[in-house]
Amino acid sequence: MPFKTPNKTSEYIRSLMKEETDPIYLEINKYADENFIPVLLPETASFLAQIIRLAKPKKILEIGTAIGYSAQIMLRNSDAQLYTVEVEEKRIDVAKKFFEKAGVSDRVTVFLGDAGEIVPMLTGEYDFIFMDGPKTRYIEYLPYLDKLLKKDGILLCDNVLFNGMLSGDTEVIHKKSSIVVKIEEFLQALYHNDNYVTSVLPVGDGLSLSIKTERNL
Repeated sequence: MPFKTPNKTSEYIRSLMKEETDPIYLEINKYADENFIPVLLPETASFLAQIIRLAKPKKILEIGTAIGYSAQIMLRNSDAQLYTVEVEEKRIDVAKKFFEKAGVSDRVTVFLGDAGEIVPMLTGEYDFIFMDGPKTRYIEYLPYLDKLLKKDGILLCDNVLFNGMLSGDTEVIHKKSSIVVKIEEFLQALYHNDNYVTSVLPVGDGLSLSIKTERNL
C-alpha cells in the first residue's frame, strides 16, 4: 500500500485514538518504519479490528501478508483460523517470527507465492477476506475470491482510493495511471455485481466493504 500523507481529518481522528501499548504491535511498526515496509494506517487498523469483532469470522483469507501486521490485528480480535498469501519470502520469515512472539502461530497458515497462482487453487469457504496485495491485480483475483467467500461473508479491500487519485482529489501521477485504471475497474465490478452490497469508505487510503448476498441466485 502507498504511504499516505495525513490530512487534518485523519490527524484529528488519530488524536482521538488510544496510544498503542501492545509490545508486538510496537515492534512490528518499528520494524516497518526502519525497513520502509508499509503497514495499515492507524485509522484503517482500527476499522479492521472493529469489523472483525462485528463479523466474528471463523476462517479468514488474507491477500498480502507483508510482515503480518494486519494478520495480527485480525487474530487478536477473533478466534479465527487465518490463511495468508505473500509473494516475498523475506517478509514471510519476519511475519512468522512475530506470529511466534504473539503466540498465534497455531492459528496461521502461510502460503508463499504469487496470489494469482495460489488463490485459484484454494478450496473451501471463508467468512472474511481481506485484500491488501498488488492493486492492479484486485480485478484479476475477484472471480476466485467470489467462489471462496461464503454467503453473507465480507470482502474488505484496502487502498481503493489510492491517495485520492481515484476521486480526483490528487492529480494522477503518470507512472501510477495504470494502477488507477485497474482499481476503477475493480470498484465498478463490485458495485455492478448484484450478488454484493458494496460501499467505499474514506478510511485511511480508502476501503471497499462488500457483503456477499447472492440475492439474485
